[in-house]
Amino acid sequence: MNTLNEGENSVLVSIAMCTYNGEVFLDQQIQSILDQSHTNLELVIVDDCSKDGTFELLQSWHTKHPSKFKIFRNEKNLGYNKNFEKAISLCSGDFIAISDQDDIWLPTKIEKLIKSFTKDNIVLSHCASIHLLGNKLKSKSGVLRWERHFSGNNTSSLFLFNQVQGHNMMFRKTLVRYILPLPDDVYYDWWIAIVATCYGCVSSVPEYLVQHRLHRNNAYFQKGKKSKKEDRLYLLNTLKAFSGIRQMEPTARLFLAELIQQISASVNTFNHKFDFKLFKFIHKNRWVIFGHKKRFFPEWSLLKASFKYSKP
Repeated sequence: MNTLNEGENSVLVSIAMCTYNGEVFLDQQIQSILDQSHTNLELVIVDDCSKDGTFELLQSWHTKHPSKFKIFRNEKNLGYNKNFEKAISLCSGDFIAISDQDDIWLPTKIEKLIKSFTKDNIVLSHCASIHLLGNKLKSKSGVLRWERHFSGNNTSSLFLFNQVQGHNMMFRKTLVRYILPLPDDVYYDWWIAIVATCYGCVSSVPEYLVQHRLHRNNAYFQKGKKSKKEDRLYLLNTLKAFSGIRQMEPTARLFLAELIQQISASVNTFNHKFDFKLFKFIHKNRWVIFGHKKRFFPEWSLLKASFKYSKP
């Protein structure tokens, strides 16, 4: 059943937010959510044992808007993925949107995402974001300049490069049973995007509706720089996790198995030299793997991308 048939404004949207030492920018993000043109919202916020004044701020917001806020505090630190798993599981809305603690949402973000669920088989929708560095928007960072915004259910095109980011997405609550539990060592938004393509379709709203803040204390900068071998090992483990999704389309599953075989061989024989076999496989499948790229000279661009994934 398409919930939207009952009227867009009546649809309850849950916002799943995880906080950790986020007091500096938290007020701006929460206010931008409360300023949404779609007003039927609940904010489900789980604090992961913050050591600053984050939880006290959340309590203050709850006091001002008790009907809008559900706040929780973990007894022990769960980490990024498991905290989002808990937040998602506590949501009661027909749709669930993910929120970082330090971004700024444009007022029509929720409204436009909801309107994109035009068919019952659309289980997830996402918009685009633009980087906010300090208090300045970096217009050249806008992904729509360089990429085709993903839509549809071609799972294979997300195996190496995920365009569907957590702070941009909204999904139906019916998808939760297939999303959870979140794998420990796979980026939660990558996992959700892959699952969505296996159990339905993804819709695209190719507009900048989020100002995604970059600063030294957020996850973007805390990932740390990995070696090429570590990168490939992480990718291998991620791809193996994807292989456990039951509803994956047979063609995608076959391609995934081939990709796992290639990455596994690359990890096992890694010797800090250019991996020609991996390059050959990636370049052969370049239009599947790098179909998101939007360039003036696509073949040259795809050749460089294939080279990048194969070099030591």
